[in-house]
Amino acid sequence: MRPIAVLNAIVFGSAAAITFGLLGVVVIFLVLKGSNPAMSSEFPALLRSSAVFAVLAAVSGASLLALLKTLKWRWLAQAAMWATVAGIAALYWPD
Repeated sequence: MRPIAVLNAIVFGSAAAITFGLLGVVVIFLVLKGSNPAMSSEFPALLRSSAVFAVLAAVSGASLLALLKTLKWRWLAQAAMWATVAGIAALYWPD
């Protein structure tokens, strides 16, 4: 595997793991929502984070597939993946 594919696989694996973990927390929030009203204020941010990392997992997965199969659009997919990573960094970067 080429070094760029290894980096792509690391991003994909990390994004998939974070998404899986966040979705597990969403399930827990839904189960415990009635017993703790303070959790309601955190729920929208949790859903946003889950969606953001799910998008990153999808984009990086498509990019990895395109890179490994040397498809024509692989560099466009790489650009989309790195733009998504930059967007997430900007979203979570402290003010």
